[in-house]
Amino acid sequence: MVMKRVTRFFIIVLLMIGAAGFSPAPSGAQMLLDETEISKQYLLQISGTVMNETFSGAQALLTLMPPAPGSINPYQIVIEGFPQKNSRNSFFWRSEDSEMMAVANDITCDIKRTFIKEVPMYFIFLSPELLRHPGAAFEGEKFALKVALPTFITARAGRLKLRINSDTVSGTVWMKGYDPVEKAFVLYSARLYGRKSFNLKPNQEKRLTEAGSGKQ
Repeated sequence: MVMKRVTRFFIIVLLMIGAAGFSPAPSGAQMLLDETEISKQYLLQISGTVMNETFSGAQALLTLMPPAPGSINPYQIVIEGFPQKNSRNSFFWRSEDSEMMAVANDITCDIKRTFIKEVPMYFIFLSPELLRHPGAAFEGEKFALKVALPTFITARAGRLKLRINSDTVSGTVWMKGYDPVEKAFVLYSARLYGRKSFNLKPNQEKRLTEAGSGKQ
């Protein structure tokens, strides 16, 4: 009886060792990046809502890279506005400032909450206050759109969800922050869809500034 129990024990141990030996080991960045790839780039089309405004036609570049040295995240992801980094209704996301969970080709990132310093992620929109101009409403808005500086809203909370394939990417994003122009909290919510691109690089439009920062 004892021998049978010992035999069963060893059989179970052998089966567990065999199962561990044949189960696929986590491959980290190699799941979405080939061993020869340094990065992948996707051109995103963005549509959604920010405050009371519905928008479409905004664009951004998504760059997928292997994890940074010492990072606990399985990938690096950077998303920035295109063709300008500070294009209206675009946003900036850097995965190193978020907590990432990756399962196969699905990635979810949540902004790390901190009370010590602001997270360097933001969205950009034109505060309604900047469109209020004396005179005829239509002409006033046309003038304001030419001269007004879109507002950079630092995200205090947010989530990015992506499904990344070899040639396409889709997903959603929401970010919430305080608008110093409107003196109110603003929610940015958008859908993303993009295709693989090559060697694109956004510019910085000189006339736009970060509201309240004095940066040119």
